[in-house]
Amino acid sequence: MKRFAVLFLTLLSFTAPARAASCPMPEEIREEKVTRGFTQERHIEGMSRPLKSAGVLHAEEGRIVWHMLKPFDVETVITASGITEAVDGGAPQPVSAGPADMGAGIARSAAALMRGQWTELETIFNASSPVILENGDWEILLTPLQARMKSAIGSISVRGCEDVARVEIGGAGGDRQVIEFVPADDAS
Repeated sequence: MKRFAVLFLTLLSFTAPARAASCPMPEEIREEKVTRGFTQERHIEGMSRPLKSAGVLHAEEGRIVWHMLKPFDVETVITASGITEAVDGGAPQPVSAGPADMGAGIARSAAALMRGQWTELETIFNASSPVILENGDWEILLTPLQARMKSAIGSISVRGCEDVARVEIGGAGGDRQVIEFVPADDAS
């Protein structure tokens, strides 16, 4: 479960939805720091209803903070030196996530994604060309290059306009996660 959460967090440093008359292409997105609210639905095969959570994402180069506020208070911090979790405001505890360099890889990948540096992700993912949807938004499909990661998360659909607004992660056995981002002021 923690490995899936780590893979999930790898892809969660995104910016909030915005609408414009004409959406810029994903490679035009440039963000230094991001603070956004999120809602997340985790659809698990065999369960009739999804698990839901909400919180706030803070991200900048080299540091990602995924702070789930509902239904529980869990703050996960990812940096080059590792991954920690703090529950209900407690002291951060290290999370065992695999190889020692995994925290660095997650932080680099997430920072590249949120800052619109799609070409930097080519070592981990095959990224499709952006498809323009009927409403003007763009959508990109990310497919992991490594078989191990591919078996855990399948593919990732990233959708947005001026920012990344929605991410859907397809998992093994029909499981999937849907994350939507909103301005931090709208997060509750």
